Amino acid sequence: MDNDFYFSAADEDIPDAAGACQGQLYTVKAGDTLYLIARRYGLIVQQLVDANPQIANPNLIYVGQVICIPTLPPPGEQLRVLSLRFLSVQGQPLPVVDGAVQLVPEVIVRATFTRPVSHAFFFIEPTGTETCELACLIGVDCPSAVTGVAEVYWQVPPGTLGRVYVVACINSVCTKSDDVLVVSNY
Repeated sequence: MDNDFYFSAADEDIPDAAGACQGQLYTVKAGDTLYLIARRYGLIVQQLVDANPQIANPNLIYVGQVICIPTLPPPGEQLRVLSLRFLSVQGQPLPVVDGAVQLVPEVIVRATFTRPVSHAFFFIEPTGTETCELACLIGVDCPSAVTGVAEVYWQVPPGTLGRVYVVACINSVCTKSDDVLVVSNY
């Protein structure tokens, strides 16, 4: 991942830029790796590799090499929450009764996304309110840059009743999940 290499090379050794760039051109600087460049532009390495067929080895880029940074689709199409699940600490899904997840004292809240995210913020908002000012942070995850999964461990207070949601971000692009009704009956 962060083991990409960069080299100074004679001009004749540097691969030519991608033929038709659907985005912007970027000149590799000392210290750059495809991983760092991808992260800077809110991409994953595979998106850079796909946009730059001239890169034969993704672990080998050159200072001075010009690469294509592909244009992302609109944020709503690019980053989405695929699922928000509630699991026991043993990894078993929690039961749902009358549309509400039945919480236990210790819960793993796991979200999956269409692509890796840099931060995921898990919230609970009390039922009977329609205002986010009353939402409380359950936890934050800064997941691996290669998987689209984030999770937090939650010690659920007795009598909890509310709607849980996650807000995930890649750089300045964020998305919010649908709300999931939860209740603790212990």
